[in-house]
Amino acid sequence: MKIGIAVYNFNPKKGGAERYAYDLATILSRRGHEIVLFCSLGIDIPGINLVRFNTMPFPRWLRNLSFALNHRKYVKLFNLDVMLGFGNTLELDVYQSHGGVQRIWMEREIASYDDPRERSMKAFLLRRSFNQAIQRWIAEFPIRSKRYSRIVAISDMVKGHMAQHFHLSDGSIDVVYNGVNTDRFRPAASTPDGPTRILFSAGNFRLKGLSPLLSALGEVAKETKDFRLMVMGRGKKRRYVEMVNALNITDNVAFLGELSTPENVYRDAHILAHPTFYDACSLTTMESMASGLPTITTKWNGAATLISENEGYVIDEPRDVSSLASAIKALLGRERIWSMGAAARSKLEDFTIEKNALEMERICKEAAEMKGGSKTRNS
Repeated sequence: MKIGIAVYNFNPKKGGAERYAYDLATILSRRGHEIVLFCSLGIDIPGINLVRFNTMPFPRWLRNLSFALNHRKYVKLFNLDVMLGFGNTLELDVYQSHGGVQRIWMEREIASYDDPRERSMKAFLLRRSFNQAIQRWIAEFPIRSKRYSRIVAISDMVKGHMAQHFHLSDGSIDVVYNGVNTDRFRPAASTPDGPTRILFSAGNFRLKGLSPLLSALGEVAKETKDFRLMVMGRGKKRRYVEMVNALNITDNVAFLGELSTPENVYRDAHILAHPTFYDACSLTTMESMASGLPTITTKWNGAATLISENEGYVIDEPRDVSSLASAIKALLGRERIWSMGAAARSKLEDFTIEKNALEMERICKEAAEMKGGSKTRNS
C-alpha cells in the first residue's frame, strides 16, 4: 500500500506522537509499504518519502492551522491508498488520536494546578484560548464532517471519551493500544539492592502528578525513610524542590533530568509511581511494566486498564494522597515487588511496537478497501 502519515516534526526524540510516527513508519516501510511522510520538520530515513512543507511558526494557532491547510494541499499531489492522521490534519482516511478528546484533556490540565488562584486563571485562559479553539476545530473536523473511514483509539478510556463526545457507537471505534520495545525495556537480571527506589518519569511534572506524589511520600516518611524517589524528565523543578524541602524529604529525592537511556533507570528502580491527571495511554506506564516494575497510576491514564491487582495499583484521583501513600507503603516489601513486577512484564510482552504496527496495517488495508464506497462507518 501507499500510506500517508502526517506529523509536524518527524523525529523520535521530540515526544510520544513523534516517536510513534517514526516507529510505525519504519516498521511499515520494512514490511514493503510505500510511506509518504508529510511534515514541516523531520529527519531523513532510507525508504521513507519525506514531504516537507513550510508552516507559519508563530503564533502557535497559526502553525497548527497552516500545517493542516498545507497538508490538505500537498496530499492531493499523491495517489495514496490510505491517509493516516493524528488529529492534526483535515484530510484523512484513518483517524488515530494520540491525545484523546481535547476538551477532556483541557479540563484535566486545569485540575492539575495546585494553587486555586492559578487554577482559576488557567481555566479562564484555556477556555477562551484561540489556539485551543483552532486545535479543537482541526482535531474534530474529520469526525464532525464524517470525512474518515476508520477511527482508532489508543485505549479503552479514549474510546469511551470519543464515543460520548462525538455521539458514536462503540462499534465504530477500533482500539489499538500503544506498543513498547520489549527488548529495550526489560527487567533487571536481579532486583536492585538498597532502599526502595521509586521512579517518576515525565516531561510535564505538574500534569503527571509530581505534587501529590511528593505529598504522599511526606506521609510515607512519617513511618519510614527507607526509600528514594528518582525524578526523571525535563520538567520544571524549582517549585518541587521547595516542596521537597518543606516535607523534610530532601535526602530521599533526586532530580535526574532528561536522560538518553531511560531504560537503565527503569532497571535500577523498584516501583513506578505515575499519579497522572491525564494520559491517553501512558508510554511511561507501559515501559515501566515491560521493565518489570509494579506500577501505581490513576484511572485518568488510558494504560490503567492494563493494570490489575497483580501488577500494581490504580487510584481514582491523583489528589487522593492517602490512597497514593497506601499503595506506595504496600509495595515497600521486596517479595511483593518481585511478584507484581514479573506479572507486569508478562502482560506487556503482548504489547509490542510490532504488534501495534500489524494492527494498524490491517486497519489501513481495510480503510483503503472502503475508499471506493462509503467514507464513514456506521455511527
